[in-house]
Amino acid sequence: MAIIEEKDNAPVWKLHNVDATYWDEYISTRPIYDHKIFDRVIDYQSSHSASHSAALDIGTGSGSALGPLTKSFDHVVATDNDPTSLEFAKSRHSSIPTEHLSYTLSSGEDLLQHHSPGSFDLITCAETFPLMDTQIALSNIFSLLRPGGTLAVWFYGPPFFTEEEYSTTCQPILDALMDCKFRPVVSGGDEARMKSWKRAADGKFSWLDYIPFDAKLWTDVRRHKWNTQARLSFFTREACDFPVECVRSVGPDEALSEEQDPTFWGVKWNFTKLRSFVNASFPTPNGLVGEQDKMETLFEQLASCMGGQEAERTFSWPAVLLTAAKKVES
Repeated sequence: MAIIEEKDNAPVWKLHNVDATYWDEYISTRPIYDHKIFDRVIDYQSSHSASHSAALDIGTGSGSALGPLTKSFDHVVATDNDPTSLEFAKSRHSSIPTEHLSYTLSSGEDLLQHHSPGSFDLITCAETFPLMDTQIALSNIFSLLRPGGTLAVWFYGPPFFTEEEYSTTCQPILDALMDCKFRPVVSGGDEARMKSWKRAADGKFSWLDYIPFDAKLWTDVRRHKWNTQARLSFFTREACDFPVECVRSVGPDEALSEEQDPTFWGVKWNFTKLRSFVNASFPTPNGLVGEQDKMETLFEQLASCMGGQEAERTFSWPAVLLTAAKKVES
């Protein structure tokens, strides 16, 4: 049954035709979804269902999850609410036949208008769930999954310096840069925008522990976290003009695990690459006044602190993966 209740300020999250060149810089400075995520996801899904017929990727963006998904499922549907982003994903994966990969222009909350209940064995959502209305998204995902079907949600935060010397001296500058990048977007908006950003900020500062899985509907809920000494949010509390709260909705029977791994999605970047990451960390809406002068000063400090423009430093990522299976009625 389709959800008809009003969405929680969904237009705040529509990216309004992101320039395709943004995604080029984005994918060059983001982690590649490798076996550390997908082995867990596919093994978990296979343990709950023998079917690998169809998977759905919500908020596909540049399509980073589509390659691994098409290797494991007969058909994959990629969805996004921005047409330019969806066209970029199509172009990026143009070699995959349409019978194996198709696309739906839709927000995550509206997918029941496009796909029938019980259509998918696996639904994935990377970097997108905190941007959606929590209860509507969960209800729709539950409807779209077949009995025994799996939901996999993951989110990663900004990279962090793994070398102690540079962690101490450079990380605060990178944090300040990220705040400069996000502050004009996160703060100073109307009540609707503030409410949406607060929900997202609370969710990320909570390491997605805010997502509630009703034990009557879901089973075998697992929450795995990497590198919790870093932060999952791309910005700190200093970027927000609202209070940020940690919300915990973890059930008593859910499995919790953590690992500290400085090699997780490890990369070696020089200053130029790190600057590209900051630039592509979020598309800046047209007409929004940023803090470019302050950012340029911070960029100069960061280059010097890193040992020069070409000096390479090592980075890892904080991340969380949630998996849950739709209960099979007895």
